[in-house]
Amino acid sequence: MKCKTWRFAAVLALVGFAGCSSSRNDSTQSQPVAAKSETAMPAPKKAELGQAAPNFTLTDLDGKTHKLSDYRGKPIVLEWFSPACPYCVYAYSDGSLTELPERLRKQGVVWLSVNSQNPKHPGADVQKNKAFVKAHHMEAPMLMDPDGVVGRAYGAKTTPHCFVIDAKGVLVYAGGLDNAPMGRVDGDAKIVNYVEAAIEDVRAGKPVAIDNARAYG
Repeated sequence: MKCKTWRFAAVLALVGFAGCSSSRNDSTQSQPVAAKSETAMPAPKKAELGQAAPNFTLTDLDGKTHKLSDYRGKPIVLEWFSPACPYCVYAYSDGSLTELPERLRKQGVVWLSVNSQNPKHPGADVQKNKAFVKAHHMEAPMLMDPDGVVGRAYGAKTTPHCFVIDAKGVLVYAGGLDNAPMGRVDGDAKIVNYVEAAIEDVRAGKPVAIDNARAYG
């Protein structure tokens, strides 16, 4: 995959080189966040491969509530996201996320993007998220987790950090989107999209061959 450097640089100039951590420990200027996670609900249990994925309820950018268990019966991809992260910008501008989420959604896969950044971080700003979604024609729901409860339950530490859940609700993959940060691989290695490969195994009724890989971002 060859990076279109001029296009990538232009997009980065618009969003800036903010960090890609999904942690709530970031502390830059304060930004208002309209969407709230349901803090009155008990915190989800910790995610564990091979076990039922922790259920959660979050609100998207349009105020619609999404409960993970409502999607039971379909494969699900959870993608931790920040509009201020260069890795996310690349993935949605020149990388595989320009088309993968919508292609999988047309095949019956549920794709949910989750933003767990601290409300003080620019990447948590609702308007910036809406602008990114519009600019990149993202159709998948963007769920806001301002309290970081769901992010901590899944152990999401970077963006993009991805998780695949099978139709029975079992967590079958956790890790990086692929083996090519910014489209680059080591040496002559072949680019492998771990999320897509996991979905293919799930749909074929096979155990996921690679169920864990290093998350970058």
